[in-house]
Amino acid sequence: MIFKGRYSQTNWSNPLAPFVKASIRTANEKWIDISFLIDLGADGTYLPSEYAKKLGIQLDEARMENDVTGVGGQRVEYVPFITQLKFESNGDWRIFNLSIGVFTQEESLDIPVLGRDVMNFFTFLCDLKANLVWLIDEADRIKLLQFCEELETP
Repeated sequence: MIFKGRYSQTNWSNPLAPFVKASIRTANEKWIDISFLIDLGADGTYLPSEYAKKLGIQLDEARMENDVTGVGGQRVEYVPFITQLKFESNGDWRIFNLSIGVFTQEESLDIPVLGRDVMNFFTFLCDLKANLVWLIDEADRIKLLQFCEELETP
């Protein structure tokens, strides 16, 4: 399967960045759609604190289990949320069971981040000029590699 994304600006002063949409299962078994920044430098997938309520997490009652360090070395606490992440494409879907970190402080993160815990399952292709981002699963990756080999054969 191939899941498509787009380039977008995170804010007016930043360059375009790759984004992809996925859905997260909430505590009450509903799905919410989220646009994720693809961040190959992030070990995990994280959400800003504003998503806690949407997911059904009570931050004041949740156990702060861990923290992460980002650029600049500042440690930031998060609450792990065990859930499912779903990508959809042309009527098909792929679901991941994972723990997503939900930050506890508003100033920690303003954009949902899709990290290597998910991205390592895909081949990631991007074309800024065409404003296209593709996440390619293993079966289609093999087809792509075979196609590339055919191009190289004289």
